[in-house]
Amino acid sequence: MHRRFARLLGLKTILLSTLAIAALADGPTTAPTSTTATITVDTSAAPEFADYAKKAQTLADTWYPKLVAMLPSDGFVAPQTIQIVFDPKYDGVAATAGDRIVCSTRWFSTHPEDLGAIIHELVHVVQHYTTGERPGWLTEGIADHLRWFMYEPAGARPHPNPEKSKFNDSYRTTAAFLEWAQSTYDKDLIVKLNAACREARYSDDLWKQYTGKSMDELGAEWKASLKPAR
Repeated sequence: MHRRFARLLGLKTILLSTLAIAALADGPTTAPTSTTATITVDTSAAPEFADYAKKAQTLADTWYPKLVAMLPSDGFVAPQTIQIVFDPKYDGVAATAGDRIVCSTRWFSTHPEDLGAIIHELVHVVQHYTTGERPGWLTEGIADHLRWFMYEPAGARPHPNPEKSKFNDSYRTTAAFLEWAQSTYDKDLIVKLNAACREARYSDDLWKQYTGKSMDELGAEWKASLKPAR
């Protein structure tokens, strides 16, 4: 990697208090009493993004502690140093590796309203799935659930096509499935599934353990619920 002087915007330290975590995570698992996170936004490769990066900084400073509190598990301490890089060479939308998020300047220059994509990537930092196996559709579905059902306005929430959608279609479709399953069977379902993924103990059998129904049974019931009543 070439060395360069990084232009870091808004280096801030976030204190997550016990009260903030307790208020947002009323689940069966516990979050750490407090932690600090330093979030930096790097626009050194795209200085024209300096103003936009300030919005990303404010977003991350505000929402990272909330996301940490929404996905607790016993003994877990979320990453404390996060870097968000705006990169003109990256061709996707955004991607996360560990505690580093790369954002496409091409995408955000044409979709400046899509700050929710950064929320999605911040969730991946919080998920911190480093060992074990778990389905990719669930990983992305949990991230999109926090985006679409906790961050985005209610009017923007996904409405999957009942004819084509499957519970494991990933991203916003799986997010909608998780919202339905959690609302219908277990208000702590996402917290429990996240903890299992994070602790390398996920298996498909957990769906039946947590809801009384298999993953496929839940998928079929959810799909039926999407069809309008006659």
